[in-house]
Amino acid sequence: EKRVPFGRVVEAGLLAPGAVLASPCGRKLAKVRADGTLVAADVTGSIHQVGAALEGAPSCNGWTYWHFRTPDGPRPIDLLRQKLRAEGAAG
Repeated sequence: EKRVPFGRVVEAGLLAPGAVLASPCGRKLAKVRADGTLVAADVTGSIHQVGAALEGAPSCNGWTYWHFRTPDGPRPIDLLRQKLRAEGAAG
């Protein structure tokens, strides 16, 4: 499948700068920046870098780790990537 940078999700307006994302357990939070990076505590970087740093892990799949709020509860940001792919707006 076509690669989708997280910044494209922000550019498309699917997540606004300042939106708060949460880890699967909901205890770790990060804020979306206008340039498509995340900031959490003293860590700034990609969705993958910030997730890995917060978990103390060598790597992290940020698409499945980070969740956004919906009226039906938290959902993984991977759903937003899938939406862009389906609309042909991935790149």
